[in-house]
Amino acid sequence: MTLLLSLFLLFNLFAAEDSWRGFRGNGDSHTEAKNLPLDWSDKKNVAWSAALPGYGQSSPVIWRDRIFLTSVQGDKKEKLLVFCVDFKSGRIIWTGEHAATFTMKDTNTVSKAAPTPAVDREQLYAFFESGDLFAFDHKGKELWSRRLTQEYGDFKNGHGLGSSVALTEQAVIVLIADRGECYLFSVDKKTGKNLWKIALPSSASWASPLVTKFQGGWQILISSSGRAAAYEANNGKQLWEVNGLKGNVIPSPSVDGNVVVIGSSDKGSNLAIRLGGEGEVTEKNIVWRATGATANFASPLIHRGRVYFVNKVGVIFCLDLQSGEELWHTRIDGECWASPLAAGDRIYFFTIEGKAIAIRADNKFEKLAESELSPDGSRVYGVAAVDNALLLRCGRKLIKVSSKER
Repeated sequence: MTLLLSLFLLFNLFAAEDSWRGFRGNGDSHTEAKNLPLDWSDKKNVAWSAALPGYGQSSPVIWRDRIFLTSVQGDKKEKLLVFCVDFKSGRIIWTGEHAATFTMKDTNTVSKAAPTPAVDREQLYAFFESGDLFAFDHKGKELWSRRLTQEYGDFKNGHGLGSSVALTEQAVIVLIADRGECYLFSVDKKTGKNLWKIALPSSASWASPLVTKFQGGWQILISSSGRAAAYEANNGKQLWEVNGLKGNVIPSPSVDGNVVVIGSSDKGSNLAIRLGGEGEVTEKNIVWRATGATANFASPLIHRGRVYFVNKVGVIFCLDLQSGEELWHTRIDGECWASPLAAGDRIYFFTIEGKAIAIRADNKFEKLAESELSPDGSRVYGVAAVDNALLLRCGRKLIKVSSKER
């Protein structure tokens, strides 16, 4: 009985949803977290609201009782900030400040700490649009760093970079989609040294790479300014590509089984691609193209056989994953920069002004609740979900909404 009890406790310890490891969690905006709040306001279900140093567009990442975030400061974003927040209280535990290798005048049209960091059991990986890549332990000690502009040349994208890092078991995956040198590379988690690096066609994009398992191997999927492609995660070898896309510069790809969905501001470039094959597969692997749906900032969400897109004016489109048939569409009050979140039979959408809507995951539109917070003049950029709580990242503050204390 003692052994069985120990195994039961061990299973539940690791089954608990107490971590949100990177951009869109595991890259798909899904959570198994229990007891998430359905609705909230400034006076309801807000556990705390914490002012943050600098300004940041990155999403929070969580490892158990610690939240990690990034920001930038200065007229030219010359200060890079990495900090850790206590999950229970919202108190900042530690802050690290670093000088940016590559600077750009801070305006309303450039990225501000846009790449979301990633965290695993031992380390935190933070990447900035300055080309500075860091690894820290959970207590804030720097383990290694890279200066990409010094190594490979200055960036030439006038709006900055926004691509977040992705993780494999051994590596940090970084996509530089720039009008100058464009490349995808894999960095050893322990040493910070390249495992491989490949050149890509020049492009300007904020979309993030997605690591997925297919037919027993790990692949990296990218959607970047005109093309979508897959690469072997262990060596960077290109597997296939789809060309002729337009407007796929911000939404990141989403995958379900053997299908990857691409989001774009161009109607004809929102599509589903069948994984597999070699070389140019534009004619062979496209399963469907959406006729009306578009995605401007938020990445498409796949959940329970449906795909959800949201465009720049707040129109949500729900499509059948297999056929691409539009099941319904509706307009919400505000545009969404944060990607929608799937949690069981609920889908959450978050507007930049602090409003949120929860709908039922179904073939018909059904609104479950509406919520609203005050982001104090900044915008809602990203969310994270763990048991009993949602974390909303605004430019200058972090808000924890909770059904109860974890």
